[in-house]
Formats: sequence, structure tokens, C-alpha cells
Amino acid sequence: MRIVLPAVIGLILVGVAGQVAWRSMRAAARPPAEAKTQIRMISPRFYGQSGDGRSFMITARSALRDDNDMQNVRLDAPTLTLGFDEPQPSRVTAKSGIYREDTMMLSLSGDVRIDDGSGYRFASEEAVVDTRTGNISGETAMLGEGPTGQVKSNAYTVYDKGDRVVFRGGVRTRLERK
Repeated sequence: MRIVLPAVIGLILVGVAGQVAWRSMRAAARPPAEAKTQIRMISPRFYGQSGDGRSFMITARSALRDDNDMQNVRLDAPTLTLGFDEPQPSRVTAKSGIYREDTMMLSLSGDVRIDDGSGYRFASEEAVVDTRTGNISGETAMLGEGPTGQVKSNAYTVYDKGDRVVFRGGVRTRLERK
């Protein structure tokens, strides 16, 4: 017993030391996995100014910055307000969007609604807004209505703060008499 018990204790200590050394060498050989972190913003606001000095504001329910391209921000339920400091600002809403901070382009998709602030409203499934110029374009079907009637087309582009709208492809209009 005087020889066996110290020998067993010695074997246990050697085993523990060997296991610690083995795990340390394995951990050193394998670098730790880099954890991907997402930068999520709740109720973000982006402010800017177009080339003609018109202010704009982009809000959303939440935003997620792309890990691979930091200029790319995915927006949930975005709202773009063009001329938010003007008496009749234009508003564009959608289910989702992508805002590129370097090009200041906002791509919207899903239930896109455009309200020009003077009684005209448009609905489409997609829109691309150049916040530098304030121009809005879409290559999907669009339905619009306002005080003077209704219009339907396959594509559209809004220029000059909404003063000029170009409808393309299968355009149908209905004008109301006043």
C-alpha cells in the first residue's frame, strides 16, 4: 500500500498534466472562429440633402448593415420623406428596402406607395429612388390616382420633384371632369 497508492497518485497527476498539455496544443493550433456580428439599428433615421437642396429623411422599423459591404443597409418597412421641411412633402413607403450610402440610392420593394403631398397617390411593387436628384423610377406595373383621374402603366419615372411623370408601356388613363 505504501508503494501502490503513491504510484496511482503519480499516474493520475501525469494523466491530468498530459491532458492539459494536449488540449493547449490543440487550441493553439486552431484559431478561434470569428463570430459574425450583425449591426442592427432599431428605428434608424438617415438625413440628407439632394443636389437641388431639398432635404430628405429615411426612416425604418429596423435596419441591418451588410457585413460584406458596409455601404449597404437593409431596411424593414422604410419610409422616405422628400422635402420633409416643406409644406407638402412627398412620402414613399414600402415593405423593404436597401439603401446604399455611397451612391445615395434607395431600392424599395413590396407594396410601394408614393404620396406626393398634393393628393396624388401611386402604388407599385418596386421603385428606385435617387435621393441626390429626387427622381423615382420603377419597372413594374403602377396604378395612380388623384384629383384629376387615374392612370395605369407598366413602368414610370418621376422627375422634377413630382412635377413631371413619365408613364411607359400599356398606359391607360381616365380623366375626371370638374
